[in-house]
Amino acid sequence: MNVSDRNTTPDQDHQYHTYTTHRIPWGVRAIWIGFWIFTIAYFIINLVPSAKHYF
Repeated sequence: MNVSDRNTTPDQDHQYHTYTTHRIPWGVRAIWIGFWIFTIAYFIINLVPSAKHYF
């Protein structure tokens, strides 16, 4: 790092710090939605009735 680099403005210093995100593809989003629907249905169908007998 040169000494001349230390005398930069905040805008110049932040020039290469652009963080951008990528959109989630619709297929991956559909897989997650299907996963959560299956998880909730599994919980309701299997775990809730068995909890009645456990408690």
